[in-house]
Amino acid sequence: MSKMFSRKLLAAAVVAGVAGTAGAALAQDAAAKWTQLQEAVRLAEICRGVTHDRETWRTLGTKIDVAVGHEIGGGERLTLIETAKTDARVLAQKKGCDSEDAAALLKEYDALVAG
Repeated sequence: MSKMFSRKLLAAAVVAGVAGTAGAALAQDAAAKWTQLQEAVRLAEICRGVTHDRETWRTLGTKIDVAVGHEIGGGERLTLIETAKTDARVLAQKKGCDSEDAAALLKEYDALVAG
């Protein structure tokens, strides 16, 4: 009886570990996607001269949150926003607004605004 209980306990621990790892990976993917979308918005400001008022930012923020399933908390957002700002600025300066990377992000921006 003891061996059977131990095997079930071990199996439950393995399942919990796998689920925990998958949850961490999903959170990491959500953070990367959230940052990428924020970077796309910032790049549109830099490369296209687009300006966003408070209401537009609220709308875009809601769309970005929906895109990542509301997985990013307030504290994490501050760091990710700064990362996105820096990444957009560096991309525009080093590769230019006509680069493939910039074009891909600007396409994401267009989809975000349209969607």
